[in-house]
Amino acid sequence: MRFFKREKISNEERRLIVSAAYDALLEFDEHSLPVLSDEFCRIVNSSIFIFPMQFVARKEGLTENYFSNAGSGMALYAATTGHYIILYDENLPGSRIRWTIARLIYLVKSGRLKENPNVFLFSDDCADSDKCDEFAYHFTCPEPILRECHINSASDIIKYCEIPFSFANIKSRLLKTSKNMPSMPALETALEANFRLYIDQKNFSM
Repeated sequence: MRFFKREKISNEERRLIVSAAYDALLEFDEHSLPVLSDEFCRIVNSSIFIFPMQFVARKEGLTENYFSNAGSGMALYAATTGHYIILYDENLPGSRIRWTIARLIYLVKSGRLKENPNVFLFSDDCADSDKCDEFAYHFTCPEPILRECHINSASDIIKYCEIPFSFANIKSRLLKTSKNMPSMPALETALEANFRLYIDQKNFSM
């Protein structure tokens, strides 16, 4: 199990990462938990392309395991077209795919891919691993929505957010210290508005 070392990220960096995660949820037009629930394969705002690496290999006439050395996933910024390409291993469990895509979205939002154009960066071997995880915790488990839906235990996070057990367990512990996170009223209000139907349905069923 990877241990989450929050001390490596300053409070200001954390605030920026959380803001980027919530902004990404709005950009992806997410309305319910788990996020990315409709399908992982998608195109966002005609600029972010998310595909299984096996699909891309087949389209290029390559063997399905052509990208096997990429691990769970990888991402690239194509400078000539201005597109971001995120590839994931479709053979992984859905919870692991969701976590992988979230980590790779951080590389898009942080500008890391643009700093290294036309080069694939890997989810499993990233210089910003702690920041990728921090982003993924807030993208897959947005705290304003968890709070509104009374989701806080590891078992509930696994059930509703569908992320790997080890990360759900850590997220449940992190929620106990989230009161130290500065509030972002405008983003949180917009996020809650997007998730309002889900929140109301979830609370009605309790």
